[in-house]
Amino acid sequence: MKKIFAIMTAMALTVSAAVAQPGYGRGGHMGGPGHGGYGNSRGHDRIGRHDNNLYGGIKFGLVGSHISDGSGDLKATGVKSGITLGAAAGFSFSPSAAFETGLYYVEKGGVSNATGGKITYDLDYLELPLLLKINIFSRNRAVIQPYAGGYLGLGVGGKVKDYRISQSGSSFNDTDFRRGDSGLAFGCGVTWSFLYAGIGYEYGLADISDSGFGERHNRALTLTVGLAF
Repeated sequence: MKKIFAIMTAMALTVSAAVAQPGYGRGGHMGGPGHGGYGNSRGHDRIGRHDNNLYGGIKFGLVGSHISDGSGDLKATGVKSGITLGAAAGFSFSPSAAFETGLYYVEKGGVSNATGGKITYDLDYLELPLLLKINIFSRNRAVIQPYAGGYLGLGVGGKVKDYRISQSGSSFNDTDFRRGDSGLAFGCGVTWSFLYAGIGYEYGLADISDSGFGERHNRALTLTVGLAF
């Protein structure tokens, strides 16, 4: 809970600071709301980066995830909360479309409330998204951005915690989970000037099980906010 409270506080402070800066409102030297931002090639940012159709930014937010278990052995269908943060980079190849990638730290996993006690599975990844985004320009100068694509993930940490016997160990080993992950990613965001907010879903296709008891896949819902450079 402390981690979630900290990231929500940081999100609120960052967005408040950005809105308070000169040039982000109507009539500002950056072109006002709806110009620049994530993959929106209309207008220009402070250093003219959108003249070259390139953009970048930072995003952070909350994750709700569980592990889909084909065998039913793991029983980790309970939702585990986590955080995500990282940097985005993209290329607008037309006013209405862009390709976006980046590098993110994402906390996934699941919770098992099987008979006898609770077991949590913490799976922390570095992820590389590969997304196609579409720009839909609205009358209020916000830009709606549905997206679809995929992601590649590498497990970098996490623990399996068994509260029944008060023991924990590394998640990525020869008997629990593989480090490699990949799957589909889709969702929708909205930009307003240099601010961003979005909701997305990651549907894991790679079998992350290393135990031989059946396939297991990550499922994750993300809520993010961000700032464009």
